[in-house]
Amino acid sequence: MASLNNRDFNSPQRTNSSMGHMLIQFLQLNLQHSQPATYHLTQIIHKNNIDVAFLQEPYTVRNNVAGFPKSFRIFAYGNGRKSAAVIVNNNNIDAVAVKQVSDEDASLIEFSCKCLKFYGASLYFAIDRDMGRDIGKVEEIGKLTRGNGLIISIHRNSRSNLWHYTQTNERGKNLGEYIITSDLYLMNEETGIPTFETIQGRSWIDLTLCNNRLAQKLRGWTCGENESCSDNNLIRFDIETGTTGCNTVDLSWKGYHIKTEDWEKFENKLASKLLAGFGCVNNTGGHTKCDVVLGEKVLHSTDTEKLMSKFTSITTATCDSTIKVSRPRDRDTKGKIVPWWSNELTLLRKRAIALRRRYQRTRNDDNLLQERKLRYQEGKRLFQAKLQEGKLKSWKDFCYRTAKSNP
Repeated sequence: MASLNNRDFNSPQRTNSSMGHMLIQFLQLNLQHSQPATYHLTQIIHKNNIDVAFLQEPYTVRNNVAGFPKSFRIFAYGNGRKSAAVIVNNNNIDAVAVKQVSDEDASLIEFSCKCLKFYGASLYFAIDRDMGRDIGKVEEIGKLTRGNGLIISIHRNSRSNLWHYTQTNERGKNLGEYIITSDLYLMNEETGIPTFETIQGRSWIDLTLCNNRLAQKLRGWTCGENESCSDNNLIRFDIETGTTGCNTVDLSWKGYHIKTEDWEKFENKLASKLLAGFGCVNNTGGHTKCDVVLGEKVLHSTDTEKLMSKFTSITTATCDSTIKVSRPRDRDTKGKIVPWWSNELTLLRKRAIALRRRYQRTRNDDNLLQERKLRYQEGKRLFQAKLQEGKLKSWKDFCYRTAKSNP
């Protein structure tokens, strides 16, 4: 699979217009429980319209994933500190957790979007845990999702030449043998950029796996094209859902302001519309009589699906005409940023990215490589510090502007 190394990370693309294909944009990252990395990731998700993020070691407060806005749907389970989570940032993607296999170190989600239904899992393999137990978790996920597309994002401490290490240890051998003998394909591409890097060294410890049903739909796997504020590099890829002309189910939603509505008006109008819609004779027997008449219609109906469709349509139309609609904000608005982001942070991030690329492109000169590595690490630390400082300052300013009477 060819890597889209020339893709502009800051120019999100949802549709391949020449082919009519729709893309779901994914992100994979180990946050190392870092608060600055979480703040920066929020900015990346907003700015680039990322749909789904597979996370390992997210930032937590009292064992719960924290630091993300309420608009994100966060899937993380278990009573202990969370080491795996999935974030969904697109209201047109239906996401349901599969709790049978979800815990602190695993989150399995069923996704439905356009013409595609598939499963996605975020997994964390602890270095002090038996690899056999983790492989057993992957096997269990495979059994539950059999017959459907599956993508697995894994952070594991193991080495294998299968994912571009020069040596293979026992943990890597066991996991590599399982991948080869199962219906899974390794999506990592050999770009020379590691998924984890510090001053002490570099390694490839983050994997993206797909089964046969989904492997051909994955596009543009890349690593390290954007600063992550973590020692782990940011992984990006897209999943092709199908063509724009296929039959789809509209998963977009709308809500209603229900606290202050006139429910008597709603009930009367609904009863009137139901009686008219189902061809019942209008009567003045009240709601009880209406229930009896409609009940007779249901009992004698031979097409349940058509009946439910008509009932849903009438109920929705009644809600629209009697209750104020609360619609979600436009998901496709590009360039959204968090309120505490500043021009200074933009410049520092660009500088960190430039230093990173200069360091990664250095060849055949170990002294220059080490010098540029230290410059990049210093630029990265400065960006992280200013990012956390900006978030805190924004919160303090908000508290200062808020009236003292507001609790």
